[in-house]
Amino acid sequence: MFFSKERDSSSKYAPLALHADGEDSIATPEKHSFSEYDHSSSSSLVASDNLSALAPSKPSQLPKLILYFSFALALLSAANIALFPATLSKYLAYPLSDSQLEALPYGDARLGLDRAAKMIPTPQVYHQAWPDRIARVSRKLKNAVWGQGVQVYVTVEDSTIMRFPIASTGVNACALSWRPPPEFSARAKDVTTKGDITEIEVWQLIAPSATSAAVPSNMDELDYDNLSYSTLPVRGELLGVLDLTAKPNSTTLEFACPSEADKLMVEMRCQRVACHVSFMQIDMAPRFGFELMSRRRE
Repeated sequence: MFFSKERDSSSKYAPLALHADGEDSIATPEKHSFSEYDHSSSSSLVASDNLSALAPSKPSQLPKLILYFSFALALLSAANIALFPATLSKYLAYPLSDSQLEALPYGDARLGLDRAAKMIPTPQVYHQAWPDRIARVSRKLKNAVWGQGVQVYVTVEDSTIMRFPIASTGVNACALSWRPPPEFSARAKDVTTKGDITEIEVWQLIAPSATSAAVPSNMDELDYDNLSYSTLPVRGELLGVLDLTAKPNSTTLEFACPSEADKLMVEMRCQRVACHVSFMQIDMAPRFGFELMSRRRE
């Protein structure tokens, strides 16, 4: 009786649920197990769908297509090689006439070089002039006269006067240039140099000296056989500096050529200590010495 009472007191009763038709129903464990089974089965189906999506796809058909294309290309090449001798013999048996060849469309073989030629600037043409007058003067011996000759003698105390003809082709840009003798020629020994010869000054002479006994009216009437330092013409501007050690040559910057004269008269002098340059400027091969470069500058 004790146990039955305790069981009765501990028992709990759940209310009955009503169906749509009004009948009572009791939730049994069997129904709960079936619902749980349905839920687990649906979850397993979703998981299997995800696994199928993650599974690798079937191998592509691209390798087979490449193989088929390569095989077709090989067959086509073999056919072309087999037909080439027959095609070549046919063309050799019936060559094209000149009129048929002229009728064929030909491309321009220049590939636009005719347009490129218009873009290339016109090459600069320089006129070279050798001095037609050379005379030596000395600042130490101001009245000494050496006369006109071919000797170039430049030191700290001596200067060389040169006159260059200017080309009559409308040139307006000039420059003085030094051309050394070829290194392995016999004339390389004809030049004597001492000290620092990297700065030989080139001065323009613009007017006759007022101290000469017979003052010439212009530079063209200057007597080079009686020229001395005391009768040296008036200096103008410094035209440039020449480095006689430079290879293959040394050239001053361009300056304006005299507009109203057909001659350019300059003085070569050196201000460096122990500077010495001497040689005979003779017009013979191989040529070396001072020369005038002139051109037409647009």
